[in-house]
Amino acid sequence: MVLVSADNPISRRQMRQQRAAAPDEVLALFESPEKNPKARRPRRGIWITLSVLAVLVVGVGILGWRVVDDALQVRSHLTTAMGEVRDVQAAVVAGDLDAAQASAAIITAETQAASELVHGTAWSIASAIPAPYIENLRSVRTAVDVTDDLARKVLVPLSSFDMSALVPKDGGIDVAAIGGLSATIDVISTAVDSAMVRLGDAERTNLVPQVSDALKQLDDVVVTAEGLIGPARDILGVLPGALGAEGPRTYLLMFQGNSEARSLGGNAAVFVVLHTEDGKMSITDVVNSSDFHHRTTPITELDPEAVHIYGEKIGMYTPDFTMVPEFPEAVRIFSAWWADAGREPFDAAISLDPVALAYILKATGPLPLATGDTISADNAAPLLLNEVYFRYEDPDMQNAFFGGTAEAVFSAIVGGKAAPAPLIQGLTRAVDEGRLLYQSNDPDETALIESSRMSGAMPTDNADRTVIGVYANDNTGSKKSYYLDLAVNAKLTCTADGATVTGTAKLSSMLTANEAARLPYYIKGPYFEPEDISTYMVLYGPAGGSLASVTIDGAPATVLAQGLHGGRPAVKVEVRNHLADQHVIEYAFEVANNELGPLEVWRTPMSRVSVNDASGQSCE
Repeated sequence: MVLVSADNPISRRQMRQQRAAAPDEVLALFESPEKNPKARRPRRGIWITLSVLAVLVVGVGILGWRVVDDALQVRSHLTTAMGEVRDVQAAVVAGDLDAAQASAAIITAETQAASELVHGTAWSIASAIPAPYIENLRSVRTAVDVTDDLARKVLVPLSSFDMSALVPKDGGIDVAAIGGLSATIDVISTAVDSAMVRLGDAERTNLVPQVSDALKQLDDVVVTAEGLIGPARDILGVLPGALGAEGPRTYLLMFQGNSEARSLGGNAAVFVVLHTEDGKMSITDVVNSSDFHHRTTPITELDPEAVHIYGEKIGMYTPDFTMVPEFPEAVRIFSAWWADAGREPFDAAISLDPVALAYILKATGPLPLATGDTISADNAAPLLLNEVYFRYEDPDMQNAFFGGTAEAVFSAIVGGKAAPAPLIQGLTRAVDEGRLLYQSNDPDETALIESSRMSGAMPTDNADRTVIGVYANDNTGSKKSYYLDLAVNAKLTCTADGATVTGTAKLSSMLTANEAARLPYYIKGPYFEPEDISTYMVLYGPAGGSLASVTIDGAPATVLAQGLHGGRPAVKVEVRNHLADQHVIEYAFEVANNELGPLEVWRTPMSRVSVNDASGQSCE
């Protein structure tokens, strides 16, 4: 057979010869359809097949281009929406509901546009193709649908959440308004629960990292929201009862003075009795610690474990019942003093210190006092913890100043002078630092705050968090704890069959020689030189743990007491500061298992905010 090329063209003779030699099937391919009808069908079939394939290729290309374009638009819509979420949150906290609702409207418009795209023709067709990685399209659709639902059923209701209803005005809180907030939270909670279920059912196999990471981020958002909404729902559920909607309630508000350190904060010198009924609040009495006289025997039966660490004085002197680092137990002890004085029982106890008061004053602004002073967020702590003792030598005058301050702040709050956002932020900060404690006789309220920092009672196990305690108690019989700062750090080290918690507690004095020389008697106390500050430090290890070691400034510490208290190892040592110096306690506790939640340090709140570093480490 002669090959045909541009350099070797075929002649007519050669063509005739090849036709004679070729099979019929081959000849048919070279004949025109008019001369050979058989040639028409095979040639037509090939072109139809090629055309169909071409259409499919072009169609898939167009479909792919459309899906990519839709995906880019979806991302753009969601990016715009996310940019408005913070604006909704900020506006709600600031009480600007018009701005919150405007931002919520933008968000819902953007998420709806994204939802329409992932439910459009191109996305739906592509999602049905049985090909690898198509799960990504279906997962993106789920994520967009969940986001759209959260926008409409969470952010829109949230944009109408009036936080000012939580703040007193005109002498109380509107309990009916609290009911409206509860209904809003219920709607939000239902939407968040639904989102968690839908995300749990989302396809997670064969996902590209971008889609997988996006789903994980959405998971985190929903889990975080659930963690916030649950407590909010619970609090709003019990708040009307706490405000006297179901009958009068009596509260004991105690002020602890950090200038004379105690485990829970300080010497509780002033007690204010609050009455609430149908949301209205009023002060009915102010009682001083000097109204309760010292005893030679404990006022009530005491926990032997607590007595072993702190001594019987926790039940013999009212300045010492807050040495026990368990607020419910401290309240129980003081309730015996209260009853012994013939006073009516209270339904719940609240504890604040002057630093927490300063946080509240950020919400009210500066307030005038009957003495002519002005108390503010800047001067509350130094005025109430130090300056008052220079000004008034008589303890009764000191207590009168404290009581007058408490009444002024209370009147400002119930009178509506506190801005909602800074008030809630200040109270939250006070809780986090252990400066705001609460104990109630109501079982629902007790369950609500059980084992939280607000309860003032360390957890009984390490499942949710691994709590250790570092508590300071003044041994000088003075108000010189004001000059001390306490910095604590802790580290959790996990092994195959256990864990160790190690760390330091640094107690620093800023008392100078000049200051020590001018201290009034009530500050310097009768037992030590003015330059010296003696502090009993009590360290608590994790629940179920044991003490491994404790040193002071690198040398073995002299242990004053050691044992179990509330299922935890506890050790008591003395730190003595001389003028402006510092001493470092190093400690180590061991735990026989490593099923431990994140590490937390609970410590005595001092006169100033100090370093507290535990970094949330866990063995999980």
